[in-house]
Amino acid sequence: YSKEGRVFLAAVGDTGAKQIAGLPATAKADPADTSKESRERRDKERFSVSRYSPTGDALVLSNREGLWLYDVATGLKEMIAATSDSNSALPRVQLTTWSEDGRALYFTSASRTKWERGILRYDRSAKKLAELVKDARSYSGLRLSKDGSTIVLNIGTGNRPADLYVADANFQNARLLVATNPQLKDKKLAKTDLLSYLDSDGHQKFGVVYYPPDYAPGKTYPTLFNIYEDFFDDTFDATANIFTANGYIVVKPSVDFDIGFPGEAWIKGVTSAANKLIESGVADSTRLGVHGTSYGGYATNLLITQTNRFRAAINISGKVDIISFYTDSPRLGVRNIHAAEKSQDRLGATLWQQPQKYVQHSAIMFADRIKTPLLLITGAQDSNVPADNTREMYFALRRLDKEVTWVNYINGGHGGGNATVDDFLDMHR
Repeated sequence: YSKEGRVFLAAVGDTGAKQIAGLPATAKADPADTSKESRERRDKERFSVSRYSPTGDALVLSNREGLWLYDVATGLKEMIAATSDSNSALPRVQLTTWSEDGRALYFTSASRTKWERGILRYDRSAKKLAELVKDARSYSGLRLSKDGSTIVLNIGTGNRPADLYVADANFQNARLLVATNPQLKDKKLAKTDLLSYLDSDGHQKFGVVYYPPDYAPGKTYPTLFNIYEDFFDDTFDATANIFTANGYIVVKPSVDFDIGFPGEAWIKGVTSAANKLIESGVADSTRLGVHGTSYGGYATNLLITQTNRFRAAINISGKVDIISFYTDSPRLGVRNIHAAEKSQDRLGATLWQQPQKYVQHSAIMFADRIKTPLLLITGAQDSNVPADNTREMYFALRRLDKEVTWVNYINGGHGGGNATVDDFLDMHR
């Protein structure tokens, strides 16, 4: 297990655990040393556990530099794949499966600057990482047979549902096993493109653009921004395809976050992506819309308190009041507080340490600034973001005599109308 950047190993019957990675427990950071070099050095020594080998003789660990193989018997560790979320020059590499005999590890790899994805295999005997396949397709769900001779996995091509394939251990003789959605074979679906742009801080970001099937270059289109955090893959998206089939361009932009100031991320990133598409003659500047689900719904509601560029907005299961969200959920103490302080919400402090941060990042506090017509969608059974939190925005905008509609699916959960086919169809219509 890992704790505070240190990794520990123990058997069930042990009375204590042995530290195998990370800074020694006695190591203390010098509070006077705030240099970039010191921070980077400490960050490199923060490890977490990725996977235990089936034979129990090794572990895969990760840190900001990449993936490491730790040998239980010798106590030695070696880097087997370089990957880092802070270095876009390196691909994202993820361990997907480990052979039953513990000798071979399989990884998926994806570039962070272009649509170049594939499968890697590490041979422990040869101590070699080999590239089995690399192209523009996406690879997921890789499983290895018990004898290690056969791979079964999902392969997707652009904006199409992934199909089930089978191949040998070297990824030779790959063949289609199951076409998961044969009814879509002859359907015209959205074509996709990778959008490169600079946010307002001058950082290069990427977004995924879904075009209408009959898209004509040179013509501007009403454009919808589906926002969350980072987007890169052009995987099949049912909701995006409903919009594109009705003549809209759908864009999934990416944003940069600064701890303590997450609310600035979307205004800096989403509007920059919009500017790029407008300048390129793709998006109609007078017909821009924005929507998101969960953290994306929260982002949408916060964004329209800061800009009036969007003609309409949809918040699906996104909190509007981070103060009440902080201490009002069946998941109290499990997610909400940690999310606000340390993880996804990125406020970097408790409510009592910096209450102003919680005010600044609650859209409800700035509802009077909203001029964008807003659709709120919730699921009454949502224990992640309770519908009552979103309800605050509905009554606030009603009080302010602004245009708002609230749809609450009584049997729905996180994501709104997802309990029945009828609810799903109703929400998308």
